[in-house]
Amino acid sequence: MEYRVIDADSHIHETEEVWRPRLPDSLKDRAPRMVELEGGRIGWSFDGSKTVKPLSLLAAAGLDVTEYEDRGTPRDRIRPASHDPNLRLEEMEYDMVQAQVIYPSIALTGAHLYSSDRELQLACVRAYNDWLHDFCSIAPDRLIGLPIAPMTGVEDLLLEWRRVAERGARGIIMSTYPNGGNVPLPEDELFWSEIQDWQYAVHIHFGFLGAASGGLSPGAPAGVAYMTSAFLSGFGANVFRPLADIIYGGLFEKYPRLKVVAVETGIGWIPHYTEWMDDNFLRHRFHTGVHLKRMPSEYFKENIWATFITDPHGIESRHQIGVDHIMWSSDYPHSNSDWPNSQRTIAYELRNVPEDERRKIVRDNAAKLYGLG
Repeated sequence: MEYRVIDADSHIHETEEVWRPRLPDSLKDRAPRMVELEGGRIGWSFDGSKTVKPLSLLAAAGLDVTEYEDRGTPRDRIRPASHDPNLRLEEMEYDMVQAQVIYPSIALTGAHLYSSDRELQLACVRAYNDWLHDFCSIAPDRLIGLPIAPMTGVEDLLLEWRRVAERGARGIIMSTYPNGGNVPLPEDELFWSEIQDWQYAVHIHFGFLGAASGGLSPGAPAGVAYMTSAFLSGFGANVFRPLADIIYGGLFEKYPRLKVVAVETGIGWIPHYTEWMDDNFLRHRFHTGVHLKRMPSEYFKENIWATFITDPHGIESRHQIGVDHIMWSSDYPHSNSDWPNSQRTIAYELRNVPEDERRKIVRDNAAKLYGLG
C-alpha cells in the first residue's frame, strides 16, 4: 500500500447492530438503543434509561456550518460511510486519504456511558471492540480501529487489552486511569508495567473524561456551555492534568518505552505547557518530593505524540514541540472535519513547511507509530 496521507484521528458511527447481536441473551434488552427524535433526528439511550443523547454534531461531514444542529442529526443526513467500511474507503478516496485511525463516536468519553453495571459495561466494550475489528478487517492497513478500554478496574482492563492486542490491535483508547477513575492509584502499575512492552500507544482522546469531573460551565446557557466545552477540549485543556500526573508521577521514568497519544487536542499549547512544567518542577521538586532524573519536557518530547486538525500557531512552533511527534487528522465525520476538502486544509496549514517535515506530519509519523508500510 502506498501512503500519501494518513489521517491520525477519524471517527465511526455505531449502529444498533454493534451491541444487541453480540450481547448475551440476558443483556440484550439493556443494549444501547437508537431512539427516533422529532424531525427524523436520532439519539441514543443506554441501559434502559429514558434519557436520550442526541447524535448532534457527530454526523456533520459534508454539511455547511450553517446546517449544524445541537438537537440531533436526521437519519437521512448521516453519511452511510460512517458505518459501512466499503463506502468508507470510497469517501477516503474522495478526500485523497489512504489510511485512517478510527475512534468511536457515542462512547467517546468512556465506557461508563454504556452502564455503571460491570457485567453490562464489559459486554458492551467487548461487543464494540469486536464489531470495530470486523469493520476494519476488510482493509486492515487502511482502517486502523482503536479498541476502547473498560472502566471497571485494572484486572478487567488487562484482560480486554490482552484480548485485543493478541489479535492485532494497534493501540487502545483510555478515558480514565487504569483503575477506572480520574485519579492515579497504586494498582495502575499492574497495567503500565505490562503495556510498556507493547509496541503501540495508549490514546487519550480530549482527556480523562470517563469519571465524574464536575462538568463545564455549570448554570450557563446551553449554547455557551457547549461553546466553552468545545473550546477547552479542542485547545487541549482536558488533557493537561492527566499528562502532568503521568509525567510528574514518573511514569515515563519507570516505563521508558510507554507511548501516549494526546488526540484532538491541537498542538499550539505544547511549548508553553512544557516550559511551565519545567519551571514548576524546578521550583517545587524538593518540598513536594517529586524527583525525576530528567526534565519533564524531555519525557514529553520522547513519549507523547499529539494530533491536530487546524493549528497555525502549533505548526509555527513545530520545532519546539518536535516534528516527529505531531500528526495531522481530519476528525471525519464530526463537525471539525473539512471532508472532502482535506487536501486544501493540509496545503494551507503546511504552506510554509519544508517537504520533508510535511511528509512526517501527514504520513511518516503515523506510519511509524502504527506500523504501516
